[in-house]
Amino acid sequence: MTCREFRRKHDGYVDDTLSGVEFDRMAQHRRMCERCAQLDTRVRRALLVARNLPTIEPSAGFSVRLQARLAAERIALGSARTTVHDRRWPFSNTVYTMIAASAMVAAGVAGYATYASQQNDMIRLAPVVASLPEMEQMALTAPTMVAAMPAGMPLWPAVFVAQQAPWHFASDATTRH
Repeated sequence: MTCREFRRKHDGYVDDTLSGVEFDRMAQHRRMCERCAQLDTRVRRALLVARNLPTIEPSAGFSVRLQARLAAERIALGSARTTVHDRRWPFSNTVYTMIAASAMVAAGVAGYATYASQQNDMIRLAPVVASLPEMEQMALTAPTMVAAMPAGMPLWPAVFVAQQAPWHFASDATTRH
């Protein structure tokens, strides 16, 4: 077991909710790893202190005083909200719209200037067109040769491969027996 796995499962270990096998693995790791043993000790001591704190009992009139205070705060908060909404802004909505539109135009001009300057820096090369030269019709690919094959299946893939092969390889293959 790794220390990371120990820390991840430590809550279940302290609460005794792990399976027996996992519990034994955690206990064995705690015995082997000093750092994880110190973590376990600190957590258990903190829980012991928290569980042994005395219970706080509120006074008899606490609930009534709390409800009155909450109601007063709600009223004060409600009046504070209305005063915020009554305050006037220094400019009209038209001025704010014009400011927003000018900012958008300025951003567009800056973006276009950046794009235009990048376009001029690119190197433009002439397009390259590559094609295969026309090959002479070889004896293997002649229509009479393909039609004369009694194989019973099309041989076009082999014919296409033969067309692409250099002539001397094809002529060597046909002369050997």
